[in-house]
Amino acid sequence: MGHRRSLGVVLAVVAGSSLLTGTAGAGAGVSFEVQSLDGTGNNRAHPEWGAAGGSYSRVAPAHYADGVGQPVTGPSARYLSNRVFADGGVTQPSERITQWGTAWGQFLDHSFGLRASSNEPGSIPFVNGAPMETHHSDIPFVPFSRSAAAPGTGVTTPREQPNKLNSYLDAEAVYGNRPDRLTWMRDGAKLLMPDNLLPRRDARGDVATAPQADDPVGMGARAVVTGDDRGNENVSLTAVQTLFAREHNRIVSLLPSWLPEEQRFQLARRVVIATQQHITYTEFLPALGVRLAPYRGYDPSVDATLSNEFATVGYRAHSMLRGNVLVRTELSRYSSEQLDALRAKGAQVVENGTRVEITIPPALGAFRPELVGEVQLGPLLKGLASQAQSRNDEQIDDVVRSLALTQPGCTSGCLTAIFDIAAIDVERGRDHGMPSYNELRRAYGLAPKASFQDLTGESTEAFPADPELTPGAEVDDPDSIDFVQPGVRRTSVAARLKALYGDISTLDAFVGMSAEPHVPGTEFGELQLAIWRKQFTAMRDGDRFHLGNDPVLAMVRQRFGIDHRHGLGDLIALNTDVPRRDLARNVFRTS
Repeated sequence: MGHRRSLGVVLAVVAGSSLLTGTAGAGAGVSFEVQSLDGTGNNRAHPEWGAAGGSYSRVAPAHYADGVGQPVTGPSARYLSNRVFADGGVTQPSERITQWGTAWGQFLDHSFGLRASSNEPGSIPFVNGAPMETHHSDIPFVPFSRSAAAPGTGVTTPREQPNKLNSYLDAEAVYGNRPDRLTWMRDGAKLLMPDNLLPRRDARGDVATAPQADDPVGMGARAVVTGDDRGNENVSLTAVQTLFAREHNRIVSLLPSWLPEEQRFQLARRVVIATQQHITYTEFLPALGVRLAPYRGYDPSVDATLSNEFATVGYRAHSMLRGNVLVRTELSRYSSEQLDALRAKGAQVVENGTRVEITIPPALGAFRPELVGEVQLGPLLKGLASQAQSRNDEQIDDVVRSLALTQPGCTSGCLTAIFDIAAIDVERGRDHGMPSYNELRRAYGLAPKASFQDLTGESTEAFPADPELTPGAEVDDPDSIDFVQPGVRRTSVAARLKALYGDISTLDAFVGMSAEPHVPGTEFGELQLAIWRKQFTAMRDGDRFHLGNDPVLAMVRQRFGIDHRHGLGDLIALNTDVPRRDLARNVFRTS
């Protein structure tokens, strides 16, 4: 009786906030402020800061050709992609970071950033048979449309872009930011998880009333529903989403049943949010070499709103993507029929005594959420820690740089288009009015680079002498990107950039950032590191509900024995059948 009465203490009462209070009598719960789904009200003085639907903030002034909204021009993005970003099938592995780096990075991205698209086409020409073009497209461009303009911008004032998500690290990918979506996903205090897996869109019968899912391949009813539309994009992401839905339900099961249902749900959500933050700031960022100043407490003068520079330049690290997911586990987990079914789908399955190795290639892993159940969650999550991700540099795997796309459901006369994430990254920067590379360096307090050689740190920005080539033709020579030794090409990046841009003052920020050498002990060059540090500091210090400023977490730990301070390896062991001893202490690190 005394225990329950002590829980009735009001932990946060704010005028106009959402406050959960327990029912009267023996079943009384606790009282605490509930964090909004869309980020509204996180900052009391500026309730719109970081809220979903608001415009990205800017660190540097917008840079448009007409000062309002017309993108600046530069080398054609596909032409540039084939000369700078092509990996030649030889991407280098990271020396420090496992595939959990990209998996977690995408999970975070789906928690705080999503641009609004428009029907306004952009321009990325695709020229079949052009020098250094090794792919074929049935349409003369890389599919690309401009981001939507924020209301009231782009006419007489510079064009801004809205963020459909809120900017806080609040597990938005798990819970969404719309009450109707969350209502569909909920099963009382828990999240709906048939067979302990994410719910398909037909889980409640009528697919027409189910929340939408990003579905470019025609998954239909088999698409799973998560807080973010993009939860089906690849098997790694779907697995991470499944892990966090399980963690929510695990926490609910630990809370006393006498607590009201809504309180159990909101307390579990609170702990899941804190867990995501804890892993991000104590494992993910340090593993990448992103070290922040010590936390000094919540600062209401800090605007946590995601910056356009972070969303459009700094957080685009697509070169880290490594295609195959490798699973090594016990053969006894699967029947012969299950393994044959995986082989039939395109998985590589190798049996070796009591062990089995399953390789999921990118083409199979994309938009196949059912693989999480077929391969099993524990082995998948463990598998992400068994291989290094690709090195963060200017080389991007053709899996996402030259992916052939056809219309979903097409069976004859289908047109193929080439998807090129590198070209899109370059053009997106122009679409969003990003400043030039050197101007962005200045905005982040970094000295500008005097030359392309100064930027890359290479010994030359000239092409090697070749009497068979006329001057100026070197950049169109396929041999220019041949590898002469692992990670070293025949021509320097600086030489190719100089041939493409002429003067460093016109260099696209994304291209320059990608070509910078790493700061020792990190996975980033100077500019990208500065962008990450600034944004992740703002998202921490400007979040009133950050784990370091939230008394609810201490109460949950003291009264119910539930702790948010789990590493990612701990979380995997708590929610799968993989023992903790079979996982590295920090699963983000290769050693």
